[in-house]
Amino acid sequence: MRFSLISAVFLVGTAFAQAKLPAKAPCKQDGSMGICESGLCVQTSPEAAGSCK
Repeated sequence: MRFSLISAVFLVGTAFAQAKLPAKAPCKQDGSMGICESGLCVQTSPEAAGSCK
């Protein structure tokens, strides 16, 4: 029981601690390359990746 509680807290902590992408960094709207600091990834449909704004 303690192990599962400790591991759950660890996983939640690492999820919150992920570094966010700075402005003008390459990104994808689905978040697979990371999340932009501003929360806005501009990607047009023919492009493979967009950029953080």
